[in-house]
Amino acid sequence: MPANDVIRVEVSQLGYTETGNNRVKYWDDYGAGWQGQPWCGAFQWWCFTKADESMAFFGGAKTASCGVLWRWYKEQGQTVPVDEVQPADLVFYNFHGGTQPEHVGLAESVTHWPMLEITSLEGNTSPGLEGSQDNGGCVARKIRYRGQIVGVARPKYKEEEPMLPENDYESHWARDEIDRVIERGLMKGYPDGTFKPDKPITRAELAVVLNRVYDLLEVKNG
Repeated sequence: MPANDVIRVEVSQLGYTETGNNRVKYWDDYGAGWQGQPWCGAFQWWCFTKADESMAFFGGAKTASCGVLWRWYKEQGQTVPVDEVQPADLVFYNFHGGTQPEHVGLAESVTHWPMLEITSLEGNTSPGLEGSQDNGGCVARKIRYRGQIVGVARPKYKEEEPMLPENDYESHWARDEIDRVIERGLMKGYPDGTFKPDKPITRAELAVVLNRVYDLLEVKNG
């Protein structure tokens, strides 16, 4: 899925270390004049851009400010409660007991029980428990906990393009009807690209189809 593309880009950067005081390649792509500034936000911008998901990060614009980024997601209604955090969410941190975001990472994985634990991919942090966590100079995978989190944003990633079902129903008696439900988006076939016209439908699949029907009716009725 598209969100995984961002995670893969961030994982590919693990271990990268700044070449000087906050001097990193991410600033080179971000724009001239920024070298020397804290770069956790610039790292996220760079990874979203490389994954072709720039619109999911600040609406396609640029910001390296955690505070500005957090406020933007709040204004867009794209925040979720901390307990609902999931992989590919942007997680905002404050390691000094404050409530304002001073650092940002991307959730790679999440454990909710017996306690909330986030595996977070972050730029400009320290590789271990020692050193600055929000200006540590490298890209690292970190374990973070609820008390460090001040907010969670859920970017709107691109929807994955559905695979068009193979025409494994060419000679089926319901061929025309199947074509119509595919064209209207009510059914999309299976991950292998087939439609399997005679396969029994499960309750879960029926629920999905009914929800799509309701959505079409709502749009039609305004």
